[in-house]
Amino acid sequence: MHRLSVALVGALAITMPHVASAETLKIAVPQRGAWDTSFPILGEQRGFFKEQGIDLDVTYTEGGASNEQAVISGSVDIAIQTGFLGIIAAYVKGAPVRIISPAATGAAEVFWYVKAGSPIKSMKDAHGKSVGFSNPGSSSNLILLQLLKEAGVGDAKLVPVGASPNGMPMVMTGQIDICYAVPPVGLKELQAKQITMIARGNDSEAVRNETVRVNAANLNSLQTKRDAIAGFMRAYAKSADWVYSGEPAIEAFAKFADQPVDIVRYMVQNFSSKEQIQIKEIKGIERVLDEALAAKRIPKPMTPDEIKGVFAFVPPAGT
Repeated sequence: MHRLSVALVGALAITMPHVASAETLKIAVPQRGAWDTSFPILGEQRGFFKEQGIDLDVTYTEGGASNEQAVISGSVDIAIQTGFLGIIAAYVKGAPVRIISPAATGAAEVFWYVKAGSPIKSMKDAHGKSVGFSNPGSSSNLILLQLLKEAGVGDAKLVPVGASPNGMPMVMTGQIDICYAVPPVGLKELQAKQITMIARGNDSEAVRNETVRVNAANLNSLQTKRDAIAGFMRAYAKSADWVYSGEPAIEAFAKFADQPVDIVRYMVQNFSSKEQIQIKEIKGIERVLDEALAAKRIPKPMTPDEIKGVFAFVPPAGT
Protein backbone atom coordinates (compact mmCIF):
# COMPACT_ATOMS: atom_id res chain seq x y z
CA MET A 1 0.00 0.00 0.00
CA HIS A 2 1.40 3.36 -1.01
CA ARG A 3 1.77 5.79 1.86
CA LEU A 4 2.62 9.44 1.65
CA SER A 5 4.04 10.74 4.90
CA VAL A 6 4.95 14.18 6.11
CA ALA A 7 8.57 13.45 5.19
CA LEU A 8 7.68 13.17 1.51
CA VAL A 9 6.16 16.60 1.49
CA GLY A 10 8.77 18.16 3.71
CA ALA A 11 9.67 20.71 1.09
CA LEU A 12 6.17 22.12 1.41
CA ALA A 13 5.54 21.54 5.08
CA ILE A 14 6.84 24.17 7.46
CA THR A 15 6.28 24.90 11.10
CA MET A 16 5.47 28.54 11.67
CA PRO A 17 5.65 30.56 14.88
CA HIS A 18 2.53 31.70 16.69
CA VAL A 19 0.54 34.36 14.87
CA ALA A 20 1.41 37.71 16.43
CA SER A 21 -2.10 39.18 16.28
CA ALA A 22 -5.55 37.72 15.87
CA GLU A 23 -6.46 36.69 12.35
CA THR A 24 -9.80 35.34 11.19
CA LEU A 25 -9.82 32.09 9.24
CA LYS A 26 -12.99 31.07 7.44
CA ILE A 27 -13.61 27.33 7.60
CA ALA A 28 -16.16 25.04 5.98
CA VAL A 29 -17.45 22.33 8.32
CA PRO A 30 -19.59 19.47 6.96
CA GLN A 31 -22.35 17.64 8.81
CA ARG A 32 -22.95 19.97 11.76
CA GLY A 33 -23.24 17.99 14.96
CA ALA A 34 -21.03 15.08 13.85
CA TRP A 35 -18.27 14.12 16.28
CA ASP A 36 -15.23 14.43 14.03
CA THR A 37 -16.34 17.67 12.42
CA SER A 38 -16.75 19.31 15.83
CA PHE A 39 -13.07 19.45 16.80
CA PRO A 40 -12.49 23.09 15.78
CA ILE A 41 -15.68 24.23 17.50
CA LEU A 42 -14.89 22.41 20.75
CA GLY A 43 -11.27 23.55 20.51
CA GLU A 44 -12.38 27.13 20.07
CA GLN A 45 -14.52 26.81 23.21
CA ARG A 46 -11.39 25.64 25.07
CA GLY A 47 -9.36 28.59 23.81
CA PHE A 48 -6.92 26.54 21.71
CA PHE A 49 -7.35 28.73 18.63
CA LYS A 50 -7.10 31.94 20.64
CA GLU A 51 -3.75 30.67 21.87
CA GLN A 52 -2.63 30.69 18.25
CA GLY A 53 -4.08 34.15 17.60
CA ILE A 54 -6.89 32.81 15.43
CA ASP A 55 -10.59 33.56 15.29
CA LEU A 56 -12.78 31.06 13.42
CA ASP A 57 -15.60 32.04 11.08
CA VAL A 58 -17.53 28.79 10.54
CA THR A 59 -19.73 27.92 7.57
CA TYR A 60 -21.64 24.63 7.85
CA THR A 61 -22.19 22.55 4.70
CA GLU A 62 -23.79 19.22 3.80
CA GLY A 63 -20.42 17.77 2.81
CA GLY A 64 -19.23 16.52 -0.57
CA ALA A 65 -19.36 19.04 -3.38
CA SER A 66 -20.67 21.85 -1.16
CA ASN A 67 -17.68 21.55 1.15
CA GLU A 68 -15.25 21.31 -1.76
CA GLN A 69 -16.74 24.27 -3.59
CA ALA A 70 -16.49 26.48 -0.54
CA VAL A 71 -12.72 26.07 -0.36
CA ILE A 72 -12.16 25.98 -4.14
CA SER A 73 -14.03 29.25 -4.63
CA GLY A 74 -12.11 30.94 -1.85
CA SER A 75 -15.23 31.72 0.15
CA VAL A 76 -13.47 29.87 2.97
CA ASP A 77 -9.78 29.41 3.69
CA ILE A 78 -10.01 25.80 4.91
CA ALA A 79 -12.45 22.92 4.45
CA ILE A 80 -12.14 20.34 7.21
CA GLN A 81 -13.07 16.66 7.02
CA THR A 82 -13.74 16.82 3.29
CA GLY A 83 -13.70 13.86 0.89
CA PHE A 84 -10.24 12.81 -0.32
CA LEU A 85 -11.55 11.69 -3.71
CA GLY A 86 -13.33 14.99 -4.31
CA ILE A 87 -10.25 17.08 -3.55
CA ILE A 88 -8.08 14.94 -5.82
CA ALA A 89 -10.61 15.32 -8.63
CA ALA A 90 -10.75 19.08 -8.14
CA TYR A 91 -6.95 19.36 -8.13
CA VAL A 92 -6.61 17.33 -11.33
CA LYS A 93 -9.00 19.77 -13.00
CA GLY A 94 -6.79 22.68 -11.94
CA ALA A 95 -8.72 23.88 -8.90
CA PRO A 96 -6.74 26.09 -6.48
CA VAL A 97 -6.88 23.69 -3.56
CA ARG A 98 -4.27 21.82 -1.52
CA ILE A 99 -4.41 19.12 1.15
CA ILE A 100 -2.84 20.33 4.39
CA SER A 101 -3.35 17.10 6.35
CA PRO A 102 -5.26 13.83 6.43
CA ALA A 103 -8.34 14.04 8.64
CA ALA A 104 -9.80 10.53 8.86
CA THR A 105 -8.29 7.10 8.29
CA GLY A 106 -10.99 4.50 7.85
CA ALA A 107 -14.65 5.12 8.63
CA ALA A 108 -15.68 3.51 11.90
CA GLU A 109 -18.31 6.19 12.40
CA VAL A 110 -20.25 5.82 9.12
CA PHE A 111 -22.95 3.17 8.85
CA TRP A 112 -25.85 2.23 6.60
CA TYR A 113 -29.24 1.24 7.93
CA VAL A 114 -32.76 0.17 6.95
CA LYS A 115 -36.13 0.52 8.63
CA ALA A 116 -36.74 -2.18 11.23
CA GLY A 117 -38.44 -5.18 9.69
CA SER A 118 -36.91 -4.66 6.26
CA PRO A 119 -35.94 -7.87 4.44
CA ILE A 120 -32.59 -6.20 3.61
CA LYS A 121 -30.02 -7.70 5.98
CA SER A 122 -26.72 -6.64 4.40
CA MET A 123 -25.29 -4.82 1.41
CA LYS A 124 -25.54 -8.09 -0.49
CA ASP A 125 -29.30 -7.51 -0.52
CA ALA A 126 -28.97 -4.07 -2.14
CA HIS A 127 -29.50 -5.26 -5.74
CA GLY A 128 -31.87 -2.79 -7.36
CA LYS A 129 -32.38 -0.94 -4.08
CA SER A 130 -32.01 2.79 -3.46
CA VAL A 131 -29.06 3.60 -1.22
CA GLY A 132 -28.39 7.03 0.26
CA PHE A 133 -25.05 8.81 0.73
CA SER A 134 -24.23 12.48 1.25
CA ASN A 135 -22.99 14.02 -2.02
CA PRO A 136 -20.91 12.97 -5.05
CA GLY A 137 -17.19 12.89 -4.26
CA SER A 138 -17.78 12.75 -0.52
CA SER A 139 -16.23 10.18 1.78
CA SER A 140 -19.61 8.46 2.18
CA ASN A 141 -19.79 8.17 -1.63
CA LEU A 142 -16.34 6.57 -1.81
CA ILE A 143 -17.06 4.20 1.07
CA LEU A 144 -20.44 3.16 -0.32
CA LEU A 145 -18.94 2.35 -3.71
CA GLN A 146 -16.40 0.06 -2.05
CA LEU A 147 -18.96 -1.68 0.16
CA LEU A 148 -21.21 -2.35 -2.82
CA LYS A 149 -18.26 -3.57 -4.88
CA GLU A 150 -17.21 -6.03 -2.17
CA ALA A 151 -20.82 -7.20 -1.83
CA GLY A 152 -21.00 -7.90 -5.57
CA VAL A 153 -23.75 -5.34 -6.11
CA GLY A 154 -23.54 -3.31 -9.28
CA ASP A 155 -27.15 -2.27 -9.80
CA ALA A 156 -27.99 -0.33 -6.64
CA LYS A 157 -29.55 3.10 -7.15
CA LEU A 158 -27.32 5.65 -5.43
CA VAL A 159 -29.16 8.65 -4.01
CA PRO A 160 -27.41 11.79 -2.71
CA VAL A 161 -29.35 12.99 0.34
CA GLY A 162 -27.02 15.66 1.68
CA ALA A 163 -26.53 15.89 5.44
CA SER A 164 -26.97 12.71 7.45
CA PRO A 165 -30.22 13.75 9.24
CA ASN A 166 -31.94 14.19 5.88
CA GLY A 167 -31.93 10.45 5.25
CA MET A 168 -33.81 9.30 8.34
CA PRO A 169 -37.32 10.48 7.31
CA MET A 170 -36.66 9.20 3.79
CA VAL A 171 -35.99 5.69 5.08
CA MET A 172 -38.80 5.73 7.60
CA THR A 173 -41.36 6.80 4.98
CA GLY A 174 -40.09 4.38 2.31
CA GLN A 175 -38.69 7.00 -0.08
CA ILE A 176 -35.38 5.13 -0.11
CA ASP A 177 -34.48 1.64 1.04
CA ILE A 178 -31.10 2.17 2.69
CA CYS A 179 -29.29 5.26 3.93
CA TYR A 180 -26.07 6.30 5.60
CA ALA A 181 -25.75 7.90 9.02
CA VAL A 182 -23.00 9.70 10.86
CA PRO A 183 -23.46 9.51 14.65
CA PRO A 184 -25.03 10.84 16.73
CA VAL A 185 -27.63 10.63 13.93
CA GLY A 186 -29.33 7.23 14.10
CA LEU A 187 -28.11 6.15 17.53
CA LYS A 188 -31.43 6.78 19.30
CA GLU A 189 -33.26 4.89 16.56
CA LEU A 190 -30.78 2.01 16.79
CA GLN A 191 -31.23 1.72 20.52
CA ALA A 192 -35.02 1.90 20.12
CA LYS A 193 -34.82 -0.80 17.42
CA GLN A 194 -36.58 1.46 14.91
CA ILE A 195 -33.78 0.92 12.41
CA THR A 196 -31.31 -1.89 11.72
CA MET A 197 -27.66 -1.39 10.84
CA ILE A 198 -26.65 -3.42 7.78
CA ALA A 199 -23.11 -2.18 7.13
CA ARG A 200 -20.32 -0.04 8.56
CA GLY A 201 -17.57 1.76 6.70
CA ASN A 202 -14.86 -0.26 8.40
CA ASP A 203 -16.47 -3.55 7.32
CA SER A 204 -14.18 -3.09 4.33
CA GLU A 205 -10.49 -3.74 4.99
CA ALA A 206 -9.65 -1.40 2.12
CA VAL A 207 -11.60 1.43 3.75
CA ARG A 208 -10.13 0.72 7.19
CA ASN A 209 -6.65 1.32 5.85
CA GLU A 210 -7.10 4.39 3.68
CA THR A 211 -7.49 8.11 4.05
CA VAL A 212 -11.15 8.89 3.45
CA ARG A 213 -11.23 12.56 4.47
CA VAL A 214 -8.69 15.36 4.46
CA ASN A 215 -8.29 18.94 5.62
CA ALA A 216 -7.83 21.20 2.59
CA ALA A 217 -6.91 24.84 2.06
CA ASN A 218 -7.53 27.29 -0.74
CA LEU A 219 -4.24 27.84 -2.55
CA ASN A 220 -4.38 31.64 -2.28
CA SER A 221 -5.09 31.37 1.45
CA LEU A 222 -2.21 28.95 1.85
CA GLN A 223 0.12 31.42 0.16
CA THR A 224 -1.09 34.54 1.97
CA LYS A 225 -2.09 33.13 5.36
CA ARG A 226 0.39 30.32 5.86
CA ASP A 227 1.34 31.45 9.39
CA ALA A 228 -2.32 31.41 10.44
CA ILE A 229 -2.98 28.07 8.76
CA ALA A 230 0.00 26.55 10.55
CA GLY A 231 -1.45 27.90 13.79
CA PHE A 232 -4.83 26.45 12.86
CA MET A 233 -3.28 23.01 12.47
CA ARG A 234 -1.52 23.28 15.84
CA ALA A 235 -4.83 24.17 17.49
CA TYR A 236 -6.68 21.49 15.50
CA ALA A 237 -4.23 18.84 16.70
CA LYS A 238 -4.63 20.00 20.31
CA SER A 239 -8.42 19.94 19.92
CA ALA A 240 -8.35 16.41 18.48
CA ASP A 241 -6.29 15.25 21.47
CA TRP A 242 -8.59 16.95 23.97
CA VAL A 243 -11.83 15.45 22.66
CA TYR A 244 -10.52 12.00 23.66
CA SER A 245 -9.39 13.17 27.10
CA GLY A 246 -12.47 12.06 29.03
CA GLU A 247 -15.85 13.05 30.37
CA PRO A 248 -15.53 16.86 30.09
CA ALA A 249 -15.09 16.54 26.32
CA ILE A 250 -18.07 14.18 26.05
CA GLU A 251 -20.20 16.62 28.02
CA ALA A 252 -19.04 19.57 25.88
CA PHE A 253 -19.95 17.76 22.68
CA ALA A 254 -23.31 16.65 24.10
CA LYS A 255 -24.16 20.28 24.80
CA PHE A 256 -22.95 21.45 21.38
CA ALA A 257 -24.82 18.71 19.48
CA ASP A 258 -27.87 18.82 21.78
CA GLN A 259 -27.58 15.12 22.52
CA PRO A 260 -27.91 13.10 25.75
CA VAL A 261 -24.56 12.47 27.41
CA ASP A 262 -25.14 8.72 27.48
CA ILE A 263 -25.72 8.66 23.72
CA VAL A 264 -22.49 10.60 23.14
CA ARG A 265 -20.56 8.31 25.46
CA TYR A 266 -21.89 5.29 23.56
CA MET A 267 -20.96 6.93 20.26
CA VAL A 268 -17.38 7.69 21.28
CA GLN A 269 -16.86 4.18 22.64
CA ASN A 270 -18.32 2.37 19.63
CA PHE A 271 -18.04 4.61 16.57
CA SER A 272 -14.73 6.43 16.84
CA SER A 273 -11.09 6.16 17.83
CA LYS A 274 -8.18 8.52 18.32
CA GLU A 275 -6.16 6.49 15.81
CA GLN A 276 -8.71 7.21 13.10
CA ILE A 277 -8.16 10.97 13.26
CA GLN A 278 -4.37 10.95 12.82
CA ILE A 279 -3.16 13.93 10.77
CA LYS A 280 0.34 12.85 9.76
CA GLU A 281 0.07 10.18 7.07
CA ILE A 282 -1.94 9.81 3.87
CA LYS A 283 -2.83 6.17 3.18
CA GLY A 284 -4.32 4.17 0.32
CA ILE A 285 -3.76 6.67 -2.49
CA GLU A 286 -3.82 4.07 -5.28
CA ARG A 287 -7.26 2.80 -4.33
CA VAL A 288 -8.68 6.30 -4.09
CA LEU A 289 -7.30 7.06 -7.55
CA ASP A 290 -8.86 3.84 -8.86
CA GLU A 291 -12.22 4.85 -7.42
CA ALA A 292 -11.89 8.36 -8.83
CA LEU A 293 -11.32 6.87 -12.28
CA ALA A 294 -14.23 4.44 -11.91
CA ALA A 295 -16.48 7.34 -10.90
CA LYS A 296 -15.18 9.36 -13.89
CA ARG A 297 -13.89 12.07 -11.58
CA ILE A 298 -10.46 11.98 -13.23
CA PRO A 299 -9.92 11.67 -17.01
CA LYS A 300 -7.36 8.85 -17.06
CA PRO A 301 -5.53 6.37 -14.82
CA MET A 302 -3.10 8.27 -12.62
CA THR A 303 -0.24 7.40 -10.28
CA PRO A 304 0.44 8.90 -6.84
CA ASP A 305 3.42 10.78 -8.31
CA GLU A 306 1.13 12.55 -10.77
CA ILE A 307 -0.92 14.10 -7.98
CA LYS A 308 1.82 14.75 -5.42
CA GLY A 309 1.43 18.49 -6.01
CA VAL A 310 -1.93 18.40 -4.21
CA PHE A 311 -0.15 17.80 -0.89
CA ALA A 312 1.07 20.85 1.00
CA PHE A 313 1.16 19.65 4.58
CA VAL A 314 1.26 22.27 7.28
CA PRO A 315 2.07 20.15 10.37
CA PRO A 316 1.54 21.16 13.99
CA ALA A 317 4.57 22.31 15.94
CA GLY A 318 6.86 19.51 17.01
CA THR A 319 6.01 17.11 14.16
